[in-house]
Amino acid sequence: MSAYTTVNPYTQPKFSIASLSLGTNTHHDIPTKVRVTSNLGYDGIEIFIPDFEAFVDEVKRGKHTELFTEPISSCSSIELDLACATAISNLCNSFGLEIPLFQPLRNFENFHSQKEIDVGLAEAERWLRIMPAMKCDLLLVCSNHLPGPCPISEDYTMDMYHDKQVNAFRQLGALAENYGVRIGYEPLSWGTVIDNWMQVWNIVKRVDRKNVGVLLDSFNTLGNQYADPGQASTIRRGQTLAAMLSNLEEMTMTIPREKIFFYQIADAVCPAGICLDDINMPRRMKWSRACRVFPCEPPDSSSAKETISHPENPPSGYLGFLPVTQMTSLLHRMGYRGWWSLEVFNSSLQESDNGCPERHGRRGIDGLHALWDVVQTLTDDKLSRDLEAFFDTGRRATPSPTMLTPPLSSGSISDASELSSPLSDSDFEMELPEALHRVAICDRSTDNNSGVDELKVKHD
Repeated sequence: MSAYTTVNPYTQPKFSIASLSLGTNTHHDIPTKVRVTSNLGYDGIEIFIPDFEAFVDEVKRGKHTELFTEPISSCSSIELDLACATAISNLCNSFGLEIPLFQPLRNFENFHSQKEIDVGLAEAERWLRIMPAMKCDLLLVCSNHLPGPCPISEDYTMDMYHDKQVNAFRQLGALAENYGVRIGYEPLSWGTVIDNWMQVWNIVKRVDRKNVGVLLDSFNTLGNQYADPGQASTIRRGQTLAAMLSNLEEMTMTIPREKIFFYQIADAVCPAGICLDDINMPRRMKWSRACRVFPCEPPDSSSAKETISHPENPPSGYLGFLPVTQMTSLLHRMGYRGWWSLEVFNSSLQESDNGCPERHGRRGIDGLHALWDVVQTLTDDKLSRDLEAFFDTGRRATPSPTMLTPPLSSGSISDASELSSPLSDSDFEMELPEALHRVAICDRSTDNNSGVDELKVKHD
């Protein structure tokens, strides 16, 4: 009997886009992004916390008064946050949009005492208390790049680190339950300690709370376990597409579908040259900030260096080279029926003209529809045949990782020890950090025929 389930396989998922993927909040506000998202036919919009904070600042300066029914001049900070959350919720509702995710809660890790956990919980509660007003019940918590030396050592092992995370997430889950909120834990591809789905699932499984689950992101999964911008090929040394598909199949057979709370989608182009870690930014973060693209965009040879042609890592056929269609198809086949939501960072999001949100939003919705078309095709038989052929050859995939030495995470923990100063900007900062401007110069132009942004990353 098939290991896959077929629950409503032909029902199109709900489509969403992160507000950050419609342009930087320096130039484009939440009301504009909400209107664009609705006009393009999305079902929902993720609210990026820095976008929310920018909206609050705009309200303080007297903007968006039409969204409020009562004066807000005398509100406390907590009251203003609640009023702004309500205003955004009402605005989305008027445009027929849901808010499926509020994100991100950063730096909820590397705890050494209950006092440190309490500080993290207090920061989380600031956002948890406004989420009911926003009518959003899912908070994203991400792993992080940790400044300074890697905390893992002979005296403080990976198992000990995980134990601390389990304890902290149990407390976070209990706190979130008071507000009717779920917690989705996401591994970032450049996380110093936590950087892959195996580690996150190990923690979530041990937390054992109904409202704590896994949040998967195609870029962060594949960008860590399949790709490495520090290699000339941008493929992890020794990795193959077949082995990556095997790991993804293992993921879908390991994590219960009800524990996958959300799925974010992005592809990426290869950088024009090798990305290296520097003192302010891991190479995968650098690559992520400049080179993500939407799924299933048409290829454009001038947008990046030549795609890999090795038979074990064939071209994807799209602008991006990551196996996003295969990952999405496997998730669909295992029964995941939640949101498909776009989270794309790119230097083009800094564009200040009024058309920026619509351009990016249209590329995104076109990509989601194209991806859904592909998934319906692959869901039939082809993906099963490809996987069975791989196993029939006897070429086993990379072994399942242990929590102490996750083999699909090279370049994270060891490289972190080489970073001698802390990160100057947060993992999710929309403005491109100065370190990226120094190391990678991103140029873009538009092909008048395809409408696809060309992205070139030039290295010193």
